[in-house]
Order: sequence, then structure tokens, then C-alpha cells
Amino acid sequence: MSDLACRLASRSIFSEQEPQARGEDGLSGTWITRGGNFAVCVSEVQPGAVLVRQDNPEEYMLIAPPQGAALTIEAGGQVIEAQPDSLTIVPPGPSRVTARTAGRLVRIFSRAADDILALAINGEVYADGAPELAPVDLWPEPNGGFKLRHYPLAQYFDPQGERIQPRCFRSTNMMVNLFGHFHTRRDTQSLSPHWHDDFEQASLCLDGTWIHHLRYNWGADLGNWVPDDHTALPTPSVIVIPARVIHTSRDVGSDGPESSLYDIFCPPRMDFAAKPGFVLNEDDYPLPTDRGEQQTKTGGTLLNWQKPG
Repeated sequence: MSDLACRLASRSIFSEQEPQARGEDGLSGTWITRGGNFAVCVSEVQPGAVLVRQDNPEEYMLIAPPQGAALTIEAGGQVIEAQPDSLTIVPPGPSRVTARTAGRLVRIFSRAADDILALAINGEVYADGAPELAPVDLWPEPNGGFKLRHYPLAQYFDPQGERIQPRCFRSTNMMVNLFGHFHTRRDTQSLSPHWHDDFEQASLCLDGTWIHHLRYNWGADLGNWVPDDHTALPTPSVIVIPARVIHTSRDVGSDGPESSLYDIFCPPRMDFAAKPGFVLNEDDYPLPTDRGEQQTKTGGTLLNWQKPG
């Protein structure tokens, strides 16, 4: 396998784009950015906005950020009243999300939702099907079957704890790491550059200003070399970091303002899932029994899982 990345990182800065989708009711706009195996959909909604999936083929994740909208989520014969600062895993099949208040929400779909991926602003980046990525094999069905699974996030955050507090959750088809929001900036002597051999990472930032430091390995042809990238991104924004690209992220500016970072992987990462207690909903989702075959690889500098990607 080559160490060279097959594509450049995709960035979406929502203030510089029109939404890729608008609700028929005129009460929502959605920005859609895809990776090879997933799509990140960030919606701005007004009260009464309705987001419907008629028959979604797999689970999807729904994030209501701390300053986001209050939502009513319906799926599988269940109804959940979700408050801001929560994560809900929505089962396959039809679902309906209604905004009770104005704000923001995030939905993450797997590549099985091909109608969503087709709307992504960066769709042409993946015209080749991303053959460098590991196969997207579904992990075992959740204990107790598919249903709405709702996780208020404040219970997993310690205001007096460490600056970096990972809060990792997974489903049958993806994994998200919803770091506790930061109010102090990252120490530039404690960064964690690394790469992933055969999977991508999306980093969604809804608050603050972020630099996602990127380095593309050199090949034999000087004409194909890509300069190091240290571009500062405003928020809300998302970056999709390709496989084999060395990367690390840091929030910049003065201490005090809030900054947020949500890392997204599809399929789930076995290296994270195999750490006892690291995935906070591990009791809901069994691990694959063929762990050797399912192992998601990491390459380069050894990962410190307590540091954001």
C-alpha cells in the first residue's frame, strides 16, 4: 500500500456557501459535506421545521449541540423530546425530526444514504468511489434491537476535569467523539500528529477558530507535492481529512471563548472500541467477534486517544 494520500482534504465553511438543501416548509437550510463513507449534514432550523427520512437504510446520528435546537424525534414507534447538548442514534427506517426551538442540529449519515451523499458540495472529490478506504462492514446489531437511543451529554462532562474530555459513542456503522467544549487553547507543545492508513476523519467545529494542520507525504514526482497546510478555519465548518494525511488540530485565539470539536469516523474504529470504557455506550453495541478481520488500522505516530485528532 502506498503511503501517499489519494485526494486533498475537503473543507466546508458554511458562511461562504448557500445550503445544499432547504426544507419544503422553508424553515430549514442544510449544509452537506461528504467523505468516502459518510455525509455530515448541519442544519439551521426555525421552530416547526421538519426533517424527514422516509426509509433510511441504516442508523444515523443526530447531535443537538449545547446552543442548538430542542427537538422532537420520532422513529420506530418511539418519540423522544431531545434537549440541546445531546446525541441520539436513530434506527433504520422512517424517522421525523421536528424543531421545537430555533437553532442548529447535526445529522451524520453513512454512505448507504446515497440520496444525501449525492447532494454534498464536494461530491466530485469522491467520483472514484474512494478505493483506498477499508470496506464498510456493519458491526453487530445493538443489544435489544434497533431503537431510538438517546444520550444527554452533560452527564459525561466534568467542569473541573481535564481540558480534553473525549466522549466517544458508536453505532453499527459509525463512531463520533464529542469532545467537551474547550475554553482554554491547546498547548502547542502537546500536539498529536498522526495519520490513518485506510480511513478518513471528519472534524466538525461549530464554535471558535481552528487550525487543522495537514502534511501530505512526498512521492517521487516533485510536481505532485502538496505544501503543508496551516489554514485557520472559522466556524461553523467541517474538514474531511483523507487517509494517509498527517494531521493534528488546535483551536487558536485567546482563552475564554468556547470552541468545539466533534470527530467522525465511518465505520467505527476498532482501536477506540476495544479500549474498555472508552466508548460510552459500549454496553448497547457488541463488538464484532472477528476482531482481527475488523481491526481498523492506525499508522504513523502512536495515537494518544486522550488528545483530539
